[in-house]
Amino acid sequence: MTIDKNQLRLCILDKDRNSQDKFKDLWEYYFPRLLVYIASFKGISPHEYNDIVSEVLLTVFKKIEQYNQKYSLSTWVYTIAKNHFIDAIRKSKNTNVVPIDLIDEQYVVNHTAQKNVIDIIIEQDAADKCQQIIKSLKERDKRLIFLKYYEGLNSKEIALIEGIPASTVRQRLMVVKSYIKERIGGCYAN
Repeated sequence: MTIDKNQLRLCILDKDRNSQDKFKDLWEYYFPRLLVYIASFKGISPHEYNDIVSEVLLTVFKKIEQYNQKYSLSTWVYTIAKNHFIDAIRKSKNTNVVPIDLIDEQYVVNHTAQKNVIDIIIEQDAADKCQQIIKSLKERDKRLIFLKYYEGLNSKEIALIEGIPASTVRQRLMVVKSYIKERIGGCYAN
């Protein structure tokens, strides 16, 4: 069963549910998302991703009682993750650049039966170009794009995670979005 982030929040905070089920739901929802998010940080080796993300989720679960419901669960989880990833970078002193791959099989159109072959090819070409452009972005811009368009967080939530003003988040997203549209070219810009 797939749950959305609102259902997850309710499940995690439900005092009547057993801990194993809560952790399983937390793991299933956030593990794949945090694997994508960790790739936007320079200095973490890909072979460490699973271990580091696992540590993050264990930390989140252990500290769930400290979660302030004033903020979204995602904001809290990603803030913990970001701090943990930065600590991992400091510890490893690894300077390998790891690109983020935001557009993958999950972005393939679900309704291919409704589209003709030409539309599918054009859409895939645009997705490929977009992926290459996103790979070329600065580290912070990749994270902003991920948090906004993959996780659906708003500017205030992203600002809390990144430790920058919400106005800066909005401005950077606008600049990056414009940059991507310009680089993709007029035939794809909508």
